[in-house]
Amino acid sequence: MSIDWDDLVLGPTMGLFGDEVIYTPRGGTPVTIPDAVFDEESTDLQLDQDGQTSTQRRPVLGIRTSALPAPPQQSDRVQIVKTGKVYVVRESIPDGHGHVLLKLMTTA
Repeated sequence: MSIDWDDLVLGPTMGLFGDEVIYTPRGGTPVTIPDAVFDEESTDLQLDQDGQTSTQRRPVLGIRTSALPAPPQQSDRVQIVKTGKVYVVRESIPDGHGHVLLKLMTTA
């Protein structure tokens, strides 16, 4: 029996913790998504070749792939409705279960 991750896990969880965003694919039509999970300062830890660690704080957005009109691409835009801030997608990391983590960049 296969698990419907989107219906049984992601939908209820993101409905509880999510915020409304407007997702605009590059060259496409904006889509309102009611339940994306945004974090202004996610920590990204990297280990350099010399053994030193570096930490970067960047905004990220967790989103259900079923909410998107097409797979996310670099340079797509996301507006966080409650703050009005707009971000650009820098990297897209799917988890294989219907969720994708978008690493974002702030816009000028």
